[in-house]
Amino acid sequence: MDYKLICEVLVILIIGFRIYVLSRFNIKSAADKIFALYYLKNHYPLIGYIVIFYILEIILIQIALLNIIDIVLIVIFTLEAFLVYRHIFISLKTDDKDDYIDVVIKRIFITLTYSEYQEIKNELYKPQPIWKLYITEIMVFFFAIWSIEIHNI
Repeated sequence: MDYKLICEVLVILIIGFRIYVLSRFNIKSAADKIFALYYLKNHYPLIGYIVIFYILEIILIQIALLNIIDIVLIVIFTLEAFLVYRHIFISLKTDDKDDYIDVVIKRIFITLTYSEYQEIKNELYKPQPIWKLYITEIMVFFFAIWSIEIHNI
C-alpha cells in the first residue's frame, strides 16, 4: 500500500466519521447541524473536536504523509474556522436548541426587528435536502482526493 492510498483511505474515514456522527443527530436543517456541533463540543469534547476540525486533520495527514500543502483546503478551513469560532465557541451552556439558535442569531445580527428575527430563524429551521446539509463535507472530500491524485510521489 502506498502513501497516496493510505492518505485517501484516511480522508474517507475522517469525512465518513463526521457524516456518521452528525447524521446520528437526525439533522434536517441548518439549525440542527449547528446545534449538533455545539452539543458535541460541550458534551463529548474528544469526539466533538475531531468532528469540528476534520479539515485540519485532513490537511495535517496530507502534509505528514505526502508533503502536500493543499491551498484550497486551507482556504476552506480558514472560512469554516471563522464560522466555528463565531457559532460554536460561544459562552453559553444550554441543551435547548431554541435558546442556542437565539443566541447565535443575536450574535450575528446586532440590530434586528422582530419580523427579521423570525424570518432568519425560520430560514435556519427550514428542512433542507441532505446534499445541501453536507455540501461542505462533499467539497472537502473532492478537493482532498483531487489534491492527492494530482500529487506525484
